[in-house]
Amino acid sequence: MNVRKFAVTTLTVVSTLAVSCSLAAAADLEKISVRLDWLAGSNHAALFAAKDKGYYKDAGLDVEILNGQGSLSTIQLVAAGNNTIGLASLSAVALAESKDIPVIGIAGIMQRGPESVIALASSGITKPKDLEGKKFGYVPSDQAQKLFDAFADVNGINKSTIKRVATSYATTFTSLINGDVDFVAAWAVPDGTKINEEKPIAPPMVFADFGINTLGTGIFVSKDTADKKGDILKRFIAATIKGEAAVEANPEVGVKLVHAANPESSEKVLAIEMKALPHFLHTDHTAGKVYGWVAPEDVAETIKVQQKFFDMKPGVNADDVYTGKFFPASN
Repeated sequence: MNVRKFAVTTLTVVSTLAVSCSLAAAADLEKISVRLDWLAGSNHAALFAAKDKGYYKDAGLDVEILNGQGSLSTIQLVAAGNNTIGLASLSAVALAESKDIPVIGIAGIMQRGPESVIALASSGITKPKDLEGKKFGYVPSDQAQKLFDAFADVNGINKSTIKRVATSYATTFTSLINGDVDFVAAWAVPDGTKINEEKPIAPPMVFADFGINTLGTGIFVSKDTADKKGDILKRFIAATIKGEAAVEANPEVGVKLVHAANPESSEKVLAIEMKALPHFLHTDHTAGKVYGWVAPEDVAETIKVQQKFFDMKPGVNADDVYTGKFFPASN
């Protein structure tokens, strides 16, 4: 046989086998879709790292990460079976469960709720009582606005002295920056970070640091998925934990990956957010625990606040809202 022809034929066979093996390997991966609560942000970095570094693939998963349009929208999509896994406020998941929407939390990301009072550094607002007599820019029905009432009650603020100025999501931060209102209720990260880029802000008064903690962004699934795809969920959580460890070891990796997923984001702001993120990943009850593990006490506190300030029906218990059964047994 002609040596050159033999070499070409051999190369063709090897290439064909390599492609076939690659396709077979890809076919063996379990396809799942993950719907974020919003556009990619710093608190999603662990997922993007797990995907980029092949941790999901190593776990036998072909993971597609999709942008979201708010917790409620994501809850509806996951409950309807349009996506395998979702990210949303676990407080919103608890409310959904109370309304017989079949979803359940399986991990926590922003466990120390990031909702806070944000005021400009020039405002002189440094403690809860300073809010009395001030103008509050708020978006009616927003989660942070309702939590403000709980924060005010716990900290003895006379709410009758506060003038509420209704705003929209599009105008709230501008109203604060322009001085039309004295303070707003929003996430310390990233909202406070973005406002601070325009005008310096006072240290945000994070509600969780002043007696009111409700679980923030978490990972959830439909109850049907929890019942039928437990092995997949265990592999997904284990790989995501590895992704978070990679980001913790090198935050710049997280910044680059999130920016690539959301090009309109600012790498400078993302770097600031990434530095602040660890404060929100754990509560006092989960300090020292693995990333994502949620304490029953925090679920119970979230339900308690929801029942008092969000009209959640009575009878909802922690096991209805969250399960930790997909974490490694040692946790």
